[in-house]
Amino acid sequence: MRGSGFQFDASQPYQLDAVASVVDLFDGQPKDAEKLVVTLRGAAVPPDSHQATLDIDLAQEVGAVGNSLVLDRDLILANLQRVQDRNGLDVASSLTSDALDFDIEMETGTGKTYVYLRAIFELAVRYNFTKFVILVPSVAIREGVSTSIRLMRAHFESLYKPHGITFDASIYSGKSAEEVQSFATSTNVQILIMTIDSIRGNANTRIIHQTRDKLNGLRPIDYLKATHPVVIMDEPQNMESQLSQSAVGELDPVFTLRYSATHKKQRNVVYRLDPVDAYDLGLVKQIVVAEVAQQGADATPYIRLVEVRREPSWSARLELSCRKADGSLERRIVSVKQHQELSDARLTNNPIYEGWRINDMSIEPAYVDLTSHGFLYEGESVGASAGAIYKEMIRETVREHLRKESMLRGKGIKVLSLFFVDKVASYLGDGTNNDDASGDFVQWFDEVFVEERAKSARYQELLPQAPSELRRAYFSQIKRGKTTTFQDSSGTTKADDDAYELIMQQKERLLDENEPVRFIFSHSALREGWDNPNVFQICTLREMGAETERRQTLGRGLRLPVAKTDNGYARVADRSIATLTVIANESYTKFADALQREYKEAGVDIGRVRRAEFSKIPLQDENGALTDDQFGYQRSVLVWEHLKDKGFIDKDGAVTSKFQPNQLGFDLDLPVDFAWAGSTIIELVERASIGKYVKPISKRQPRVLNKQLYSNPEFEDFWEAISQKTTYRVRVDRDQLIENAMRAIREAPKVDALRIQVTRAGVKVLRGGAKGEELGTRSADLKGSYDLPDIITELQEATSLTRKTIVDILIGSGRLGEFIGNPNDFIAMTKRALQSELAKIVVDGIQYERIAGSVYELRELQKDGEEEKERFLDQMYKVQHTQKTDFDYVVFDSDVERQFAELLDSREDVKLFMKLPAKFKIDTPVGPYIPDWAIVKQEDGEDRIYMVRETKSTLDDAKLRPAELAKIKSAERHFEAIGVGSYGRSVPGAWNL
Repeated sequence: MRGSGFQFDASQPYQLDAVASVVDLFDGQPKDAEKLVVTLRGAAVPPDSHQATLDIDLAQEVGAVGNSLVLDRDLILANLQRVQDRNGLDVASSLTSDALDFDIEMETGTGKTYVYLRAIFELAVRYNFTKFVILVPSVAIREGVSTSIRLMRAHFESLYKPHGITFDASIYSGKSAEEVQSFATSTNVQILIMTIDSIRGNANTRIIHQTRDKLNGLRPIDYLKATHPVVIMDEPQNMESQLSQSAVGELDPVFTLRYSATHKKQRNVVYRLDPVDAYDLGLVKQIVVAEVAQQGADATPYIRLVEVRREPSWSARLELSCRKADGSLERRIVSVKQHQELSDARLTNNPIYEGWRINDMSIEPAYVDLTSHGFLYEGESVGASAGAIYKEMIRETVREHLRKESMLRGKGIKVLSLFFVDKVASYLGDGTNNDDASGDFVQWFDEVFVEERAKSARYQELLPQAPSELRRAYFSQIKRGKTTTFQDSSGTTKADDDAYELIMQQKERLLDENEPVRFIFSHSALREGWDNPNVFQICTLREMGAETERRQTLGRGLRLPVAKTDNGYARVADRSIATLTVIANESYTKFADALQREYKEAGVDIGRVRRAEFSKIPLQDENGALTDDQFGYQRSVLVWEHLKDKGFIDKDGAVTSKFQPNQLGFDLDLPVDFAWAGSTIIELVERASIGKYVKPISKRQPRVLNKQLYSNPEFEDFWEAISQKTTYRVRVDRDQLIENAMRAIREAPKVDALRIQVTRAGVKVLRGGAKGEELGTRSADLKGSYDLPDIITELQEATSLTRKTIVDILIGSGRLGEFIGNPNDFIAMTKRALQSELAKIVVDGIQYERIAGSVYELRELQKDGEEEKERFLDQMYKVQHTQKTDFDYVVFDSDVERQFAELLDSREDVKLFMKLPAKFKIDTPVGPYIPDWAIVKQEDGEDRIYMVRETKSTLDDAKLRPAELAKIKSAERHFEAIGVGSYGRSVPGAWNL
């Protein structure tokens, strides 16, 4: 890939899960099902026969190559139920509607566009679906999708050209009806991006519904319809109107996939990655709140208009300074009626408001007329030191930016800061563009930036430019003749599309170090798609008011940052780098509570125990060993209900004071079926706190490196000993593998034969286009009705076993007859069985051998240690004996790790300990492994023993997932090969030191 492009990771597990969830819905669909070829015939209808239908063979015929789905609804429902249970979702008892609509819910910033584009190619490879329409709600998102396809083209071609897949992607502009012709008739994968507006309407308003001579008297919509496209809806919550839904139906899709972070109406949900999952998996930035608020009492009456209501009666919700019982003042939102005195004891009990009343109020536009002030519009305030507060917010943003710039410039990460303003005039003032802007925000920014930069020679070296070169504004534009002016807007107009396209087209340029712009000012009208991965600071220079404002604001900067490398831009998932600081004019507590409310209203239980919280816990087999199977949604709900009934959580899932896991003798009193999972359930409940996702800036704590330690000769010897490199090979006993695999296949559940449903439809041609009419259906066994897939090659690709070994296993299993009746399900079952048996046997046969080199060079460790990173006190243990380790704080990921750090710190026989960094990776057959701790222990006052320890909650192998156990067993062989004999697990009560 070119050095200037973006790198895309083809192996992100959560993205592959999302893609597989969609593809597996159609498990059993034959790859070479009979291709549906619809012949669209020209119409010649005499003017006197208004409803007459003629079936006339004309010389010109146009063949539309389309998608054909031959599974019946019962089979699709069974597939859906299997996918839902696997993903920890509520399992549906039936499909929600006649149309096959499926919901995929993915949090902003997690690569939703990549996921649905990847799904397109997987559906093409697996089932030969070739026609796809991507429907979007606006021109802005349409341009964003088109840009994504352009950036990802080389990536997808490298993945799918070897499978014989080529593709064309185009935008339907609505200007020329004939643009649908090649889409309908091409035999390769076709992707058409359309706005809902281009099909929403009738022949009077949209070209797509008009008959065209060049299309043989048919409408463009008929060509699309004839292909039965897979419709992918991006942000479908903005296309929920009756008109939009009927427009989607006009396309006659084979099925519809709906991708969004916030579905208004849910259909058949197949995958969910909510904000909690996204954070837990490290897919989005850590949110940090820096508060800049007025301290002390208001010198003049403070009033902010939140909203005006007319139901059940006219009232205004005002934020006012209210006197508490102890005499102190606190800002609260109260409901005020017309002519009511604001100093009233029932409202504020604050004499400063004497004489202040509402004379009049309006809902369109929303404002109140105050006696001593005049008009106050929704979101506006009086009496607050808004100017001084906003200036300090700009200062805090600039400080954070300069600090991040000095941290990240050397890593190839360009830092961006985003300001949201309420009015264009606040930025432009009397000016008309970026160069002559003179608003308050511009003046304050330029002044503050010069002041803060002057405090450090490093800052002056990093950003020597004039402030005006570093800032840029993006607002909606109006062109009048040769002049362009900026305007305030709602975020939904064509002018907004222009501004949006401008910022999207410059996305790559903004990430380029040579582009000086680092501070972006934008209008408060936020919409889906407005984001940039390298936004590290967001400052809201307006009152936070609207119901979803905090979540929308965060969405602009949640995506993981990217670093410029020789191969293009690469994602950076390091938690100590990926933080988003929100500079807000409200307290951390108020911001966090309001954000939690917004999430709850959107159906997301952030900071609470969710009903599906326990669905990913691995299940035990009959011998008590953990398997790759999971609890699923139903079992998770049973555990949730038990915790509620016992009083550990309330009806909303909030953890109560009764939950005290650190108390001696604490017990969840779980039913016998779930008792074995008690420690995992406690761990998951402990994580349910809003403070985990949103942190106050005051809790940020830099770590101090103990530089002397790394240069100590004894440490050098220790590091050289534990970081030696190895290579491994695996010896597999072929006869044993064949025997185990045959047994696993024999014991697997029966694979039911498929049935095929064929719908016979005719095309009648009459005035207004082609009308489909169902003439009849029939159902028959699929067995032997089409070519079987190459099972040997598919299993070979999945397992790397020889063809002879696979043939011996299949014949020996005695179940090949089921393959003929349902080939896809049989291959999937066999693949699972072979991979599972291979994983077990590989660990027993692995052999490591020491080679030259280090898994993590000492000089690299020293360099990484000197770099400042973002750390928070709730994730760190403060070391008492700092000479024993490399930092004054030890970062921990669990309470077990915190306890172990405390123990190592206090033990006199432990001379050195360190938490091993994420770059210390050991290769194993089941993926890279990072051990937890490296320790030097002294025995008998002389001998020094080098130890490597893994902290876990149990010593029982059966309580670990198979892949996890395989990594630990491999690590034992690795450390044995390099001469570090003391590798083991440490658990509470048996620390094994």
